Amino acid sequence: MDDCLLFIVYCLSSNDEGSSMNADASRHPRSIVYAIYALAAGLLALGLAFGKRDEDAINRIPRPIRMLSSALVLACALLLRRDARCGNPRDAAMPLTAAGMGCDFLGDLVMAKVIPLPEYAIFGMAAFGAGHGLYMKAFAQRMQALALRSARARWTALGSAWAVALVSWWALVRSPAIKPALNYGALAYALLLSSMSGMGAALAAQDRRYTPLALGGALFFVSDIFLAAKLFRGTRFPQIGDVVWLTYIAGQALIVAQIGLVD
Repeated sequence: MDDCLLFIVYCLSSNDEGSSMNADASRHPRSIVYAIYALAAGLLALGLAFGKRDEDAINRIPRPIRMLSSALVLACALLLRRDARCGNPRDAAMPLTAAGMGCDFLGDLVMAKVIPLPEYAIFGMAAFGAGHGLYMKAFAQRMQALALRSARARWTALGSAWAVALVSWWALVRSPAIKPALNYGALAYALLLSSMSGMGAALAAQDRRYTPLALGGALFFVSDIFLAAKLFRGTRFPQIGDVVWLTYIAGQALIVAQIGLVD
């Protein structure tokens, strides 16, 4: 899958005006990333406008389009990883981010049942949990590279994020209808996710260029809280699946772009 996506990115970035322009595109992939993001956004808009609601009335965007939009964000992450290795091989933030996006793409396939597994929610949460851990490490690497060492900013952001996670779990996710182990597993996952979001906020608090990254982490958190509410408490409203997906993929796109395109 990694090689196939890199080939797609190479085809999108190649042109007939000579290898020097290709080298420039490789060094400065901003326009390519924006073009791929525009393609993904266009596909999602078409799916939302013309797709038919599924039998549960929770999704209008067809599953193939959802998976393709995730694959396109992963393709951008792989492109930016390659660019980061060419520019500064000591900067590990983008390779970690690309690996995190790869874990999340796997989680998308599991949660969409493209990869059929028993207890798919548990396997999906495990894949996303690995992705959150890699994102947190990437944010920490970028803070280290930029010499952003404010303990106050980090712990204030993390403490606030954990508080929001605890309240959200209590009010929206916790359910007496499921086993206590699942309830506390959902709480642990919410705290892990909020830690990733909090680390993004800590990075943005010390360098305003990363404010969109912090927004991406917040959108990711909102998406997963809605998803957990649907899975564990049975929360339903029309097109909840589309709300979950759009906030999720927007959050992913912001995280990938900000780590890859901001030095």
